[in-house]
Amino acid sequence: MKQKIYLHVGFHKTGTTAIQESLHAHKEELKNLGVVYETNKGKANHQEAWALTERYWGWKNRGGKKTPISEWEKRLKVIKSQKANSILSSEFFSELNDAQLNRMATDLKDFQVEVIFTIRPLDKILASSYQQYLKYGIKASYDEWLHDIFQNTDESKLTPTFWKRHRHELVLGRWAKVFGSQNLHLVAVDKSEPDFLYNSFNEILQIPAGTLSGIADSGKNRSLNYSEISLLLAVNRAFPKERNWADYELFVREGSISHLINQVGLAGLGEKLLTPQWAIDESLKISSDSTEKIHGLGIRIHGDINQLAMVSAPVGINREISEIPIEIAVNAMLAFEKSKVIRKYSSAEIFQEAKIRLKRNIKKYLRLT
Repeated sequence: MKQKIYLHVGFHKTGTTAIQESLHAHKEELKNLGVVYETNKGKANHQEAWALTERYWGWKNRGGKKTPISEWEKRLKVIKSQKANSILSSEFFSELNDAQLNRMATDLKDFQVEVIFTIRPLDKILASSYQQYLKYGIKASYDEWLHDIFQNTDESKLTPTFWKRHRHELVLGRWAKVFGSQNLHLVAVDKSEPDFLYNSFNEILQIPAGTLSGIADSGKNRSLNYSEISLLLAVNRAFPKERNWADYELFVREGSISHLINQVGLAGLGEKLLTPQWAIDESLKISSDSTEKIHGLGIRIHGDINQLAMVSAPVGINREISEIPIEIAVNAMLAFEKSKVIRKYSSAEIFQEAKIRLKRNIKKYLRLT
């Protein structure tokens, strides 16, 4: 019998981080059950996915880095050397184009492949996606971004990856064509039943019920409140053009914002990001059409995907604010960690700075003597 590979490949903003947290926390237990979950870095297989999609991490023309294909090849070599089943998890796999998808299928031709997608209503995804793009430096307001994506449903001008990720029926159709509809699982995330996501994965992976479960107090990936969103948007707009991605990632993305989202108690300060009714209506039109086409793909559906065409996001329009709670400002300023600075910058940059400081100190010493 062929080894099995389970590919958890998306969609973005549908509980993928929660599953990755659980897979990582239970990896030893999974190994004992004959399913190996390993990553090249962190708790997910993003490096492998970025390598296949030829994606830049960061701003392409301002210090972003392209992940080498060796990251995928390294993981492939490990998988082939194992005698157990494996699981790979990254929502960035969902962005593979046809050529990249065929390359993956060729590389995995000796395995039995099962593909897992998770999905939730598009109207709920809008606010979450906008926040992710904010953490990438976007300078458009929520309203400006919404108008852009719904006026350009083939490819957004501000965020070209959005529809690449969220024309769900098209993505599922491409994967079904390559790996077979009978090998595709689609799990409908239901907020009213938080255990359903984990129960579905336990069933698909053919492991005992309760093996994968939610990780208490992980503190990861919580939504920003409107005050925090307003702060980040203001920072993005003021961030100097001459500074590069490494600076932004260190001081904003992994600094202030990362520190804020780990302060769970701050989530209740102020209101949530609200989605205007017109955008909800547009998302429901797309979801209704998408749901009908997904039913026709013949893939294996877990849960009720008809809920995708039902409103679940907070509706309204946030008033513009110019002040934020002091607790948010304080926590944003407390994010600095010296160890992160040392890790982020190259040894050449650190050495150059050390030389400058040494010369300065020698001159100061000579003047004093």
